[in-house]
Amino acid sequence: MLAPLTLRVECRSGPPSLEGGARTLCDNELASCDGSNVSFRQVERTGEPGNGYCRFDEVPMSPNRFLSSSPVMLTTIPIINNKGGVGKTTTAVNVAAGLAQRGRRVLLVDLDSQGSASIALGVHHDNLRPSSADVLFGHVAIDDAIRETGLENVDLITGSLSLADAGTRLKLRDNGQYRLRNVLSTVKDWYQTIIIDCAPSTSILSVNALVGADAIIVPVAPSYLAMEGVISLGKTVRRVREGIGEAAPILGVLLTMVSKGDDRAVDEINELRSHYGGKVFKTEIQNDPALKVAPSAGVDIFRYAPDSPGATDYDQLIDEIEERLQRYGSIYGNLPSRASTGTYQVSNAGGIRS
Repeated sequence: MLAPLTLRVECRSGPPSLEGGARTLCDNELASCDGSNVSFRQVERTGEPGNGYCRFDEVPMSPNRFLSSSPVMLTTIPIINNKGGVGKTTTAVNVAAGLAQRGRRVLLVDLDSQGSASIALGVHHDNLRPSSADVLFGHVAIDDAIRETGLENVDLITGSLSLADAGTRLKLRDNGQYRLRNVLSTVKDWYQTIIIDCAPSTSILSVNALVGADAIIVPVAPSYLAMEGVISLGKTVRRVREGIGEAAPILGVLLTMVSKGDDRAVDEINELRSHYGGKVFKTEIQNDPALKVAPSAGVDIFRYAPDSPGATDYDQLIDEIEERLQRYGSIYGNLPSRASTGTYQVSNAGGIRS
């Protein structure tokens, strides 16, 4: 398991001197820059609150904040579609691996009762417990369910058959729809990105993913039924937002299993792009056989076939994900940007809209 990142905040008395002329005030748990607020966990503070500036020796581990230069993403992203067979697990595993290759600390959470993401990373089907179900039901602490993978910077919470009756069991709990968010909040200081592989269904687990996330990625194969899955998910998001008052917005719709030269697929792709416009990632994941074989080897596409079309596509997708997170900034409106001095200043940025 990865050790928690730490944050040291130093408030120096006297006039601040920050790149761009921004003024940063330190006051307990809040740093305020240029009138925009962004929360940081302060481990160490010197000087008087409100009279000085904050210098961050390490990346601030605060939820719902996207930091740059690269950027460093402190965010939770479910990979979700109500339709199965559209490449959710493949995308979850390879996005986690791709982000880890770029230095992110990633936690992959398997919320599928089949445990496909776990098996794809080499976990035997007889060794899936303790799993995400045990954590959600309160049988084990989350840190006891987190396990290392063969990937540097990637930890895993497995899925298991115990998730099959999660709907009934979580409905019996008060605020069961917030259970995932609550347990993940206890390890937010250990990771920069949490990727969730969701089951292909509309259930309270899906609701947990939607309310516990910052933004979602929707994989879709270029077929009529898969397109219907996107429409169904959109309705689910609206119902959750209307009923609970919150649901993660869509970071992007991802075309998967694309066969070049398939005229019918081209028509479906054009229709999807026409309907959803800029929400659709420019990157398309090709129908590469290596993507299907890699899970049987218990590895991601970057280790199994680094020069394959699938590896190239997912690498390009990571570029787009990072670009979108940086462009949209925090869902709550602030995008801290990293100055060359190591000081972080805050600028306003628009939120992601679904």
